[in-house]
Amino acid sequence: MLDQAKLIKQAWDMKRQMDKIQKEAGKKEIVINRGFVTITITGMQQVRDVKLALTADDLGNLKKVEQTVKDAINQAISDSQEMMKKDLAAVTGGMNIPGLT
Repeated sequence: MLDQAKLIKQAWDMKRQMDKIQKEAGKKEIVINRGFVTITITGMQQVRDVKLALTADDLGNLKKVEQTVKDAINQAISDSQEMMKKDLAAVTGGMNIPGLT
């Protein structure tokens, strides 16, 4: 019985730590600069800011602008996911827990 109680306590401790990491992730920011595009995203993958510094030449090539914005957003999301993976690994000990890591 003691082992079971110890496991339950460890699970609750792990959950509290993961909740804390998620709360802190909302305060962390990833900033990606791709030429005329700057994307700021939180660790919880919420876009906080999008800045465009377009020139007249950029406006003449909207496909390039669209592709650059898409690439910057995808990179920001990827970097945010990687940051969360590293932060959660400290709690999970590197265990692969579906839906978390």
